[in-house]
Amino acid sequence: MKDQLEKAVFLHPQENLPERHTGTHVGIVFGGATGRIEKALELYKQGYIDYFLVSGGIGPYSENQELAEAEIYANWLIAHGVPDNHIWIENRSVSTVQNVEFSMEILTREAAQFAYGFIYPIVITSGFHLKRTRALFENALTHVRRSSPNGCNIAHSHWSASPFSICEPTTWRRTTAGCALVAKEAYGLFTNRLRGKI
Repeated sequence: MKDQLEKAVFLHPQENLPERHTGTHVGIVFGGATGRIEKALELYKQGYIDYFLVSGGIGPYSENQELAEAEIYANWLIAHGVPDNHIWIENRSVSTVQNVEFSMEILTREAAQFAYGFIYPIVITSGFHLKRTRALFENALTHVRRSSPNGCNIAHSHWSASPFSICEPTTWRRTTAGCALVAKEAYGLFTNRLRGKI
């Protein structure tokens, strides 16, 4: 059973970054776990990311009930040297489906302002969360392409996983928390597929 869960949830390979730096790479960072924003900053410093789209509102389990996760991420990035005009904030979402839907609205709006070719989204989240996030994102992007009469200058997504020790492919079985996260993710994949989201 655990082998089946692992195959259903984890996306391999966990990292697939664009080879060429174009000046139009957007790192999309979803709230909800440690390590994601740090991974995004690492990619920014390596030249893979030019802009950030940080996503996450104030949910029932948010540690800070006064400031959205996206705003916390944005403040952290600014404190670490990222210009504020290179950070787009989505602060309404309280679920992964909303992360994707509301982020796609911003990405589509910003993409329309790029007059020079495609922009390249890089989805950054935890490894156990990556398969569902990417499937939701690609499904949303397909809908945007179909509904746009003039086409869409957003490329297919690349992705990157941040380290999260209790829920890596080699460690998740060792803890109750890791097993719970993988089971929750498998359930999310199943229900999102039933609802036609992926």
